[in-house]
Amino acid sequence: MELTRFLHSVIRKVTSHRTLIALYNLATRKVASQNEMISFSDAIREVYKGVYGRDVDRSGYALFVARLKAGTPLSSVIGDLINSPEFSKKRDVIPYRSEIRLPDLTKIYPEKYSRSETEFSVFAASSEEDFALLESLMIKYRYYDSMEAYSPIIDLDKLVTASIVIGLKAKSAIELGCFTGPVISLLADRGLDVCGIDISHLAFVLAYDNVRDKMLFGNLLDLKLDSSYDAFVAMDVLEHLNPFHMDLCIKKIRNLVNANGFVLLNSPMFGNDDIFGTVFDVYFPEWQEAGDDSFWRHIHCDARGWPVHGHLTLASPKWWEKVFAQHGLIRDRATETEIQGLLKPFFDRHGPARRALFVLRHASNVPDHGTLHKSLREALLPVVGEMG
Repeated sequence: MELTRFLHSVIRKVTSHRTLIALYNLATRKVASQNEMISFSDAIREVYKGVYGRDVDRSGYALFVARLKAGTPLSSVIGDLINSPEFSKKRDVIPYRSEIRLPDLTKIYPEKYSRSETEFSVFAASSEEDFALLESLMIKYRYYDSMEAYSPIIDLDKLVTASIVIGLKAKSAIELGCFTGPVISLLADRGLDVCGIDISHLAFVLAYDNVRDKMLFGNLLDLKLDSSYDAFVAMDVLEHLNPFHMDLCIKKIRNLVNANGFVLLNSPMFGNDDIFGTVFDVYFPEWQEAGDDSFWRHIHCDARGWPVHGHLTLASPKWWEKVFAQHGLIRDRATETEIQGLLKPFFDRHGPARRALFVLRHASNVPDHGTLHKSLREALLPVVGEMG
């Protein structure tokens, strides 16, 4: 019996803590009857993965291993874990995907695909209308309700993101593509004024209670937003937008960021960068030929013609930097370097794709980097320290 898999399957169906304990007791009896043994150390690691979806931290490991060695039943340990505030947040937003059936676009629009292979296809977007077509199809068929686009649980990744925002000394934050709100929920708990934006209907069904009324449904360009914020957060979001609309989006982002605020941006960027190196190679020859001056028009799709991970804007770090700079938002390289150093253990072990991280500010904003970086260290080092 594999504990992590079992716990995940139970958590998806659980209606109460007591139900989870009862089901787990049944499973452990089955394990015993098959003479399958697991050490105290492995048990705690697997339970943490199954209940919290993350690795065990040092303090939790020491505490619960000691309790098991002292004779505490494993079911009691699990009971304590799922009665914790961390699981209480997670339990209400258990990953759930409705049964969405996506049509095979390669059969509907065969002329749009320049290459088709067993595992992937390539959509050749020769015009703005081609990008608009894919974008409209993803909305029509509820593409983002059919995939695990963004985890709804508060895991290490969300803790890191929220801690960066806190380290940037923000008192308010808006997140584009917030899904059920794990990051803004953490920030709200720390007293920040928050707002979240998402286009997934599922996000609002499973939203965290403390931020449900802080979330807005819709497209960034269509929403009327009267406030401005100290931090604008977009983690793996902007690449899902139509690249022909990127200028308008960045103009709106610029207007939503206070004069001394920051944009925290993570996106798959292809090719080398002077701060974070090469996270993703430029693996299509068409991209290599096009270079860094523009976004790329050959979209990597799955075998059925849907953009892989929903990505429409594919480009190099140089292009992303240029398009933001054109609208007065420049990279704070000193702060990016500080974050890269602080989060190296996280990037190496848990979130390598997060290395492609920009911290942007208004060109007129010249922060006190000594004070700012001290704040970032205070916010991030405790989180990174929990990784062991």
